[in-house]
Amino acid sequence: MTRDEILAELKRLEPWFHRIDLGDGLFTKTESVMGEPVDHPHQPWQIIQKLLPDLRGKTVLDVGCNAGFYAFEAKRRGAKRVLGVDGQRQHVRQGLFVRKVLGLDVEFRRVNVYELNPRTVGQFDITLALGLLYHLKHPILALEKLYEVTKDLLVIETAIMPPRKTPKSFAYSFGSAKTILHPLAYVENPADAKEQVFNWFLPSVEALTALLRNTGFAEVELVEVKDDRAVVVCRKVKGEAADAALKHFVAQLKLQDGPQICRASDGLSFRVRVENIGLARWSATGEAGAGKGAVSLG
Repeated sequence: MTRDEILAELKRLEPWFHRIDLGDGLFTKTESVMGEPVDHPHQPWQIIQKLLPDLRGKTVLDVGCNAGFYAFEAKRRGAKRVLGVDGQRQHVRQGLFVRKVLGLDVEFRRVNVYELNPRTVGQFDITLALGLLYHLKHPILALEKLYEVTKDLLVIETAIMPPRKTPKSFAYSFGSAKTILHPLAYVENPADAKEQVFNWFLPSVEALTALLRNTGFAEVELVEVKDDRAVVVCRKVKGEAADAALKHFVAQLKLQDGPQICRASDGLSFRVRVENIGLARWSATGEAGAGKGAVSLG
């Protein structure tokens, strides 16, 4: 593409939230959109790039990728496969345009975080969820989806409840169950705001790390808290230990075949398809005496 063609397309695809260097003195972004620094996401990248392992031969998923700044940086560092997904068509178009200019092999798909699962996108060595969680109505569901598609490492950068305004966590009993309550703030959105820029929930640091542990991540490391932002690195445990920690057993039952009518006291036989749609693996061995692969329906 000529310089004039690139400039024309940059204008057509405005506004840009990610500032990406296109070479020849051209950048995707030249002014702030919502009060963020003009060079965003340069500042968070200074922290995040230090947390990433050697990406050569690795697969990377960038969720809520926007124009693809982090996805392109991962590819520049030798990642074997990089997929950027975003729920907004505008951001996917921006990413595809930057890919064309830079000539980097990065995939982009319009997929929102709730649609993620190993069947739709596969599993990735490293998942990035940067500037994402506070935009989500259903953060727990989103974290479960991120868990499903992550093989090893999840890196999160997110807004949090401002520490100076955050109440302390405290012990509390629900009947005989003793637990700890962590603060989580709900953001009341103005009626005239566009949903794609809404903020929904701001967790305290303690709530954020507890959410990640309860999702199933065995190692949750708080790397940085700066003002009202936090960076967290999460790792999964491989093998049976992961399932023991998670205990997220969910099944979907579908009737394949069976009788339509019966007399009183008749014994009935049905054929049912059972699909594991939870996060934990099912053991190939059932309970003692039940036989291999036994499934108990309740």
